[in-house]
Amino acid sequence: MLSDRVIFVKNKFFKIIIYVLIAVIVFAVAASVVFRAYYVNTGPEIIVSSGTVCSGDTLSGIFSQANIIPQDAAGINSALSAQFNPRKIKPDNNYEIFTTTDGGFVKFNYWESPMEYYSVSKTSSGIFSCEKNCLPVEKNTNIIKGSISSTLYDAMQKNGASNEMIMNISDIFSWQIDFFNDPRKDDEFAVVYNEYSHNGSIIHQGEILAARYKGSYSGEHTAVYFESSDGKIKGFFAPSGNSMRKMFLKAPLNYRRISSHFSYGRVHPILRYVRPHLGIDYAANIGTPVSAIGDGIVIYAGWKGDYGKMIKIKHNASYTSLYGHLSAISKGIKRGAVVKQGQVIGKVGSTGLSTGPHLDFRITQNGKYVNFLKINMPFAENIPKKYKQEFNTVSEQYLKLLDS
Repeated sequence: MLSDRVIFVKNKFFKIIIYVLIAVIVFAVAASVVFRAYYVNTGPEIIVSSGTVCSGDTLSGIFSQANIIPQDAAGINSALSAQFNPRKIKPDNNYEIFTTTDGGFVKFNYWESPMEYYSVSKTSSGIFSCEKNCLPVEKNTNIIKGSISSTLYDAMQKNGASNEMIMNISDIFSWQIDFFNDPRKDDEFAVVYNEYSHNGSIIHQGEILAARYKGSYSGEHTAVYFESSDGKIKGFFAPSGNSMRKMFLKAPLNYRRISSHFSYGRVHPILRYVRPHLGIDYAANIGTPVSAIGDGIVIYAGWKGDYGKMIKIKHNASYTSLYGHLSAISKGIKRGAVVKQGQVIGKVGSTGLSTGPHLDFRITQNGKYVNFLKINMPFAENIPKKYKQEFNTVSEQYLKLLDS
């Protein structure tokens, strides 16, 4: 009897010990979970700083303003360089910097376009990696129509056009319409374009496919974008197949005024005797960008006597243009370089025989200097015969949309 009681007590004792051990284990696990949750919840928070690249910005400057330490900045640049040249960041593109509240770097996103971005991240072991990401987007063709009550800019903006689209329309019709002086009340416009959306939200007004402007003063003008199947022909053309673009820009720079016109009887301001001025002097601030008036090949770039720093471009068998008194010649602009219309080739200066900052611009036709302001400006290349049928098919499709 006594032995049975002893056995019972022992069993009860062991059960108590087991229950205690189980309780201890449960408590330890619970404490661990609570501690871990507390640690996670009270760890460093992520801060997202977003911004837009401004003219003259560099990544090193952006990182410095965001208090990114030099070691991390170097790591970001190195990883990004594997897929993208960090020196080619563009104004108006967006970026995001992810950091922790204690100053640690987490991630950097650079948006090359509204739909594509590069993402650089740092692992816990300090390794930087970069990947290019593309948002899944839906592309639709859309149309904006309206009429003018004050300016084209105001009218298009009220109808939902982005600033980029408005500027592009201005460029497309720049040879046909002076949008500073020609628009009149009740003039009409229509634009067919690609629109991109992500998760139901519009993220970008894309490529212009066709546009029309009906003006009481400027007349009616229609432009259709065409790119041939082999990629050799691309640009905006009238429904007839004529290019919307002329061979030359109206001027090689944004200037304040013309300080000296083409003349055979001008008294030279320095030499003080009559010396023909077979060009046009465009007064502008030192450093103002100078653009090639048309496609061509550089046949001279360097110092040239009274012209100072000078560039000469051969456009075709008939036309050659000259740009004198430059303060600087752009990188890559040398004999044999191929340039495109509108490409910046140098900067306004006052080198050589010059009284002040200006561009001495001259053009020859068949070897003879001519007055650039009075030449009958030739059009750029029209649609070649072999592409006419392909162009007509595309043109008819877009014209129907403009008329809808």
